[in-house]
Amino acid sequence: MDPALLDAPPRPVDDLLVLPGFDEYLLGYRDRRLMLDPAHAGAIVPGGNGVFQATVVRAGRVVGTWKRTVGPTRVTVTVHPLVDLDARQRGRVERALGRYAAFLDRELRVDWPA
Repeated sequence: MDPALLDAPPRPVDDLLVLPGFDEYLLGYRDRRLMLDPAHAGAIVPGGNGVFQATVVRAGRVVGTWKRTVGPTRVTVTVHPLVDLDARQRGRVERALGRYAAFLDRELRVDWPA
């Protein structure tokens, strides 16, 4: 490790993530209560069939799901919050999804159904 890194001030880390379905964050544990409210389990694994939805995670807790549709120039993402997300938090979700869209080299469109 570069010794200069030891004296460098820590960089802020965004604690909001958009994770794909089947991500190890949820799959790696039998008891998921620390990261998922049991009341929301049906939204993450609908029908209990073992197919995990993509998730929005804030401060270690699952707060929503998302689905994508990839087109030739744009990726459209529909976000389904499981908890109330204010405008600032929605902006953070959209920034995280923007990084995903940039990875795909696509324009981003985000839908927040009522």
